[in-house]
Amino acid sequence: MIFKRVLALFTFILFSTPLLGSSASAAANPIPAPVGDIYVQDFANVLSPQEKVELIRYGKSIDDKTTNQIAVLTVNSLGGMDIDEFANKAYRSYGLGTKEKDNGVLLVLAMKDKKVRIEVGYGLEGVITDGKAGSILDQYTLPYLKAGQPNLAVIHTYQAIANEVTGKNQESKIEPEKQQQHQGTSIPSWLIIVLVIGFLFIDFKFFGGTLSFALLSILGRGGGGRGGGGGGPRSGGGGSSGGGGAGRGW
Repeated sequence: MIFKRVLALFTFILFSTPLLGSSASAAANPIPAPVGDIYVQDFANVLSPQEKVELIRYGKSIDDKTTNQIAVLTVNSLGGMDIDEFANKAYRSYGLGTKEKDNGVLLVLAMKDKKVRIEVGYGLEGVITDGKAGSILDQYTLPYLKAGQPNLAVIHTYQAIANEVTGKNQESKIEPEKQQQHQGTSIPSWLIIVLVIGFLFIDFKFFGGTLSFALLSILGRGGGGRGGGGGGPRSGGGGSSGGGGAGRGW
């Protein structure tokens, strides 16, 4: 019985650790299903946790005030697809903006392929023309990408897009973190396994498994969901795009 509980705890910690990544399905479907609030889909781990929180908060505020939805999607690879096709399919899959207005914008960044694109919904093509989208990429995106600062590229591009769709010209509301682990640094999976085994050994050797059983007890309660209101993550409103926007390589 004890062995089964320890095995369950070990398995949970091992496979719930975000540091291990979860890109196994990317090869089968290059356009990942959205996770959490639609505004930030950072599958290439370009942004820090705090930067993600700030961008999501900003995206929600724009959505609430205007119904315009701005989202960023980062991936490691386009899976052999052209950036234009990938961005358009991703936009339609995410359904940015409302179904009536098609008022969304999607920023797509493919790190290994070194491609970036701004995909614009039908309803905002008059606001962000193809030329305007290209200008935003040239001014706010490419300089940071070429400098090896993809997080800053995302943040400043998101703000530039927001300025266009809201009609306001303001400095970035997002505070970028100091340039740290944005080059893919992570703890090796073998080290995580060693740490988990070490924790279990020490707990059962000196504490009789008290800490492990306490953690299992907490996990067994289900841990209650996201806070208040029962609204859940924000999703797209059913909007579509006809391929407007611009793309670049770096």
